[in-house]
Amino acid sequence: MRPVACLLLLLPGVATAYPWMVKTGITSCAACHVDPSGAGQLTSFGRTESEVLVRWKPGAASPTPRNANFLWFAELPAWLNLSGNIRFGALVQPGAVRPVVPLEMATDLSATVSYADRVMLHGTVGFGRRDVVAPAIVAPACEPSAPGECGPSLLARTWWAGVRPGDGAVLVRGGRLALPFGLRNNEHTAWVRSLTLTDTNVHQKLGAAISVLAGQLRLEVMGIAGATLPSANEAGYSALAEWRLAPTTTLGLSSLFASRPLDAGLTSGRHAHGAFLRTTLLPSLVLLAEADVLAVAGAAERLGYAAFVQGDFEPVQGLHFMLTAESAHRGAGQQRGPSFGGWASVAWYFFSHFELRVDALVRRLDALTPVTFSLVAQLHLFL
Repeated sequence: MRPVACLLLLLPGVATAYPWMVKTGITSCAACHVDPSGAGQLTSFGRTESEVLVRWKPGAASPTPRNANFLWFAELPAWLNLSGNIRFGALVQPGAVRPVVPLEMATDLSATVSYADRVMLHGTVGFGRRDVVAPAIVAPACEPSAPGECGPSLLARTWWAGVRPGDGAVLVRGGRLALPFGLRNNEHTAWVRSLTLTDTNVHQKLGAAISVLAGQLRLEVMGIAGATLPSANEAGYSALAEWRLAPTTTLGLSSLFASRPLDAGLTSGRHAHGAFLRTTLLPSLVLLAEADVLAVAGAAERLGYAAFVQGDFEPVQGLHFMLTAESAHRGAGQQRGPSFGGWASVAWYFFSHFELRVDALVRRLDALTPVTFSLVAQLHLFL
């Protein structure tokens, strides 16, 4: 893999989940997202709340959102939900061969069709480079297993059919789904996402899931049946349960096991089990945390961990300052000493459907590797 491709793996990808919304008292992800565990396409209510609670408002603004619709002002029928996601930016790495690298992170269109709020069909389509989004490719510009780079390839990150029986508190889905596990945080390359393989940017799996909202509890369990790339095929489960302990505090548990066949009739199974927390320390300060135990069983057994903690400070609506610390270890034989990382980030939701974000990342992968510094600037537009 070329050096630039390696650098791209360190970058935040599609970012449309805001766990810090817990401070508003909205703890149910299904209220604002089509996916009941959060991230991805917004519901009509989610679009309205984005205008009311997320967007920067330097002065007195009308309490009635005027441009929360698709393409700002398009009026769609109640059974159709369309949205777009465009993200691009630049990577700066002082001292590298290419100190400034332009980035194309996401170009996706999402559509959800519903009938009587009971039956739902959802899908996304877009383009991306094999280096970063190979698991989501459905029509590669070259053979995914071939060496070298592919051109922009057709992606389908998620696609599923769902049914809401009874009073709507239960949603049953089948298709290519994001795994229910941990925080749906914006830092998609954080080790709690990349080492558990639960990044909503690329790590969706084929399977079926059931999600339940019951009082202060939200629960989702998914059976994993495979992946669109044979090299990523796995079978197992992923599940989470999150309790609302207080109006602005939630505590969750996650569990995942997946196995895949190896040569000579052997199998390899991976485990990830942990907890996550979302809580409001002050009206303008939210704490997000996750810690997971990682294990691999089979031909090469090992035990590791991944941990993440972030403080999100919003002095005025729409302007966020974040400090993040993370640590991880992939297990004996994989690295010498733990990995450590720190993020200093600023996100500014300066206009309807726009986000400008800058991340400064410092990371040390183990005791034998030097500390690296990178700066990522991103402009995100959701239609």
